[in-house]
Amino acid sequence: MTAQPRQRTIGNLPSPDVLLAEIVRAKAELERVRDDERRLTEYIGTLELAAKLKDPSLTRKRIDRIVSSVNPQAQNLSAEVKRAAGRATRKGEAQRLLYAKGETIAGVAAKLGEGRALVSKWFGTAEENRPIPRKIAERMLKDYEIPLTAWSRIKD
Repeated sequence: MTAQPRQRTIGNLPSPDVLLAEIVRAKAELERVRDDERRLTEYIGTLELAAKLKDPSLTRKRIDRIVSSVNPQAQNLSAEVKRAAGRATRKGEAQRLLYAKGETIAGVAAKLGEGRALVSKWFGTAEENRPIPRKIAERMLKDYEIPLTAWSRIKD
């Protein structure tokens, strides 16, 4: 879709005319990409407005929560993880990493001996979550390679 920048070594610099032509080409490509971004932003706004007209309870925050950042079509995920990713309402890094490891919140909750609802709240953003206990956050680091920085709040 977009052209890759042409890379040249410092020792083999092209002539100034070639450099200027490349600058012009790169600026034109940048402007085209910016136009695409503007069009897509307008399109998303139109879709959000249509969704709100169809269902007035839909707000920007609710729409963002409904649309998961995890790709449920990824080939390496089990059917259970794909279903969970498709239903996910949070977009946090910790939850994405958990799904990438082929685990679900329900599965982790069962392994930890905790309720699914409680474990799910650990994955929320700072405004809507419960802090994860440090001991469990460290276990998640060891078992699922979820760094401590992925958690919005950790309680000691």
